[in-house]
Amino acid sequence: MEFALPPAPGMILEKMSADGFSCYLVGGSVRDLLLSRRPADYDFVTDRHPAQIIAAARDAGWKVLQHGIAFGVVNVLVQGKSYEIATMRTEAYGADPHRPAAVEFLSDIEKDLARRDFTINAMAMDRQGRIIDPFGGQDDLKREIIRCVGNPRDRFLEDPLRILRAARFIAKTCFTADPGIAAAAGDRDVRRRFVKLSVERLRDELEKILLSPLPSRGLRYLIETGILELSCSGKISGKKEAVPILPEIAAMQGVRQNPRFHAHDVLEHTLKAVDGIPAQPVLRWAALLHDVAKGRAGIRCLNKQGELADYGHAGAGAKLAQNILERLRISAETTHMVVWLVRNHMVLPDVGDGRMARWVKKRSRDFADREAFVKAAQQLFLLADADNRARGKGTDPAYIEAVTGSFQRVLAEAVLYPAELEISGAFIAQKVGRGPLIGKILRDLLMDVQTGRLENSREALQAAVDKKAKRLTHTGNTNN
Repeated sequence: MEFALPPAPGMILEKMSADGFSCYLVGGSVRDLLLSRRPADYDFVTDRHPAQIIAAARDAGWKVLQHGIAFGVVNVLVQGKSYEIATMRTEAYGADPHRPAAVEFLSDIEKDLARRDFTINAMAMDRQGRIIDPFGGQDDLKREIIRCVGNPRDRFLEDPLRILRAARFIAKTCFTADPGIAAAAGDRDVRRRFVKLSVERLRDELEKILLSPLPSRGLRYLIETGILELSCSGKISGKKEAVPILPEIAAMQGVRQNPRFHAHDVLEHTLKAVDGIPAQPVLRWAALLHDVAKGRAGIRCLNKQGELADYGHAGAGAKLAQNILERLRISAETTHMVVWLVRNHMVLPDVGDGRMARWVKKRSRDFADREAFVKAAQQLFLLADADNRARGKGTDPAYIEAVTGSFQRVLAEAVLYPAELEISGAFIAQKVGRGPLIGKILRDLLMDVQTGRLENSREALQAAVDKKAKRLTHTGNTNN
């Protein structure tokens, strides 16, 4: 079978295979080529030792980045892109699952492939396009099976994060996990290894699952195997402490909802919402956490009709979301937006431009400028749409379209921020002097414009400032 490679990977195979050496394309890139997909990355192994890789790369005129030399890994820049070239090796793991305790360089491609996680990632391709597949990866691709190389328990004792990688492949490819993976995930010694994993590595893998085509499949697998109820490790004030992964999501399972509005329990509804929203970090995290407080003590109750209800779950969920995202070391920017979306996902306006104008005026105060507010509002509408469709009953497909249209109409006419007033701070400073009074006057003018008491025109605003300046001069309250 022949594979058409881009120029740079082809050049690397040729250069590193020269002078009696061997070089292979390995891992996910081979898997993707066999699936007729464009690989996101191209990784290589060779029997050259690191110094020999560096010498060959420099001879070819490529820039070398020496970040992982101790583990036999060299990064080279070819045609403006970085590629990883590693010396074939075996590895032995100790107490730390993040890096091997011992590395031995070798020249046997099959032994190098034997250290990898899953059979579909344990294939190599030489420069002639021949596939080296000692563990049946091609058959597993055809059967759409995720299967470990060798004993699953051994692979997970080396690095338990591989269980999350299995969940990611399930979410990405819709393949089925071999039963041995779940069995090994339940092993007591494997589960104990999770507390050695850094929260940062675990967070990155969770986010990759969330951004997959069908994250619900990966998340459901992590729930079924009990992984979300385990803890990893994070530094708090310089001291390592156990960090819960996502027990709040596992706790959603079986939490019933009012059947008048929902066809599913909280977990199923949440997973459908996650699948149904665009694959962006803020949106996927918001969909995952938007109902995280449902069913909890102090939130779960009965309404006047004696039906299940969760009054206040948006506010309580925002607080829970804040805690969850902070402990998982999600960026402050993403956390801020997700928390805002969770807090506001139940307060969308009723259809009608008048109601929308009041909603826009109130919610825009949460943001420093129009661009940030519009982006947040658009994300909120996407969350509301996914939430609406995930209910399974009582949905109104036309609602979000009507709300979005009303939002655009109101936005075109609205004056939301002082910077949008037809007057400058410099003009006000000429009248009342510099200082905090300028900001107060701008806010007052904005309020007058928003309530319709004042027209947003230069003449009307300057006249209003003149009146304020005269009044302030009379009382002696100017900044002069």
